[in-house]
Amino acid sequence: MKIQILYTMECPWCLKTKKLVRESLSELGVKAEVEEILIDTEEKAKRHHFMGSPTVRIDGKDIQEKVSKDRCLPCEELAESVRSTTPFVKQQCHCGCRIYFYRGKQYPYPPKGMIKEAIEKMSSI
Repeated sequence: MKIQILYTMECPWCLKTKKLVRESLSELGVKAEVEEILIDTEEKAKRHHFMGSPTVRIDGKDIQEKVSKDRCLPCEELAESVRSTTPFVKQQCHCGCRIYFYRGKQYPYPPKGMIKEAIEKMSSI
């Protein structure tokens, strides 16, 4: 099993997502290769079919089929205040961050339950 975490550097939810993926694998006792992919250019975004930060894919399949985006003030503020932020990331942050829906609630990152369910589903295939 291969898990990819696609993210932009200034995303305030990426560290949490990385932690939740690793915790989920540990709790389930599943071994997987985890690849973190920094998306900081339009070229990388196109090459990886980037849908917003953070994105989690298991064996190439997004853990949430329907992708939604919404305005994220923490991301916008970080993108404006960090001097090294690339124009691509600033544009992404102003277009809105990825939003996850799980069990009737909205999250700015994939919650652990969603991650664990996706891992269990893919590990049983």
